Amino acid sequence: MRPWRARPLARNRARWLTEFERRRRARGIDILVEQQGALTFDAPAGPFTVKAFADRIELSSDGAAVMDFKTGAAPSAKQVKSGFAPQLTLTAAILADGGFEGAKGPVTPDELTYVRVVGRKTAGEVITRASGAEAADLAQAALEGLKRRVARFDDPNTPYVSWAAPQFMGNQGGNYDHLARVWEWSVIGDGEDGE
Repeated sequence: MRPWRARPLARNRARWLTEFERRRRARGIDILVEQQGALTFDAPAGPFTVKAFADRIELSSDGAAVMDFKTGAAPSAKQVKSGFAPQLTLTAAILADGGFEGAKGPVTPDELTYVRVVGRKTAGEVITRASGAEAADLAQAALEGLKRRVARFDDPNTPYVSWAAPQFMGNQGGNYDHLARVWEWSVIGDGEDGE
C-alpha cells in the first residue's frame, strides 16, 4: 500500500484507539502490556510448562480482562468455547494461577476480549467472547483440556496426526503435511484393484 493511502487508515485507527483508551481507563484499571506469563503442571513424562504473551491485561479490583489485539478476523465464540482458539483462555488460566509477575499473584479472569483495529469505515471493534464467571470457567476448561492432551501425547503409543481438525485447515494445509505425505496419499487414492 502506498504511504499516502495508509494515512487515512492510520488516522482512523488513532482516533478509534484514543477513544478506546479513554473509555477503558475510566474504569480505574491497572494495565499490563505485552507481558509473558507461564504455568507449570505435572504430566506423565515430567513437568510441562505453557507460556503466553499477553497483548494486554487490565486489572481491576475484582478481576481482570485478558485482551488480544488483531488487525484480522477474531476467532468465533464457538472456536473459543470449544477450545480451537485457546490463546485467550490459556492466557487467562495462567493469570488465574498467578503466572504473570506483574499481576502480583493469582487474579480471576472476568473478560476474554479481542480488540480488532483496522482503520477502515469501522475503524475498530471490541469483541468480548466471555465475561464474568464464564471467562473463569473457560480458562479452567482450557487448562484441563491441555493437561489431558499433554498426558495423551506423553504416551509413546499416541499417533501424531497432521490434520487433527481438517475443518479449520482451509486451502493452506498443515505445517507437517510433507512429513505425513498427505498430498501424495490424497492424490493416489485407491489402487487399481480397489486396494
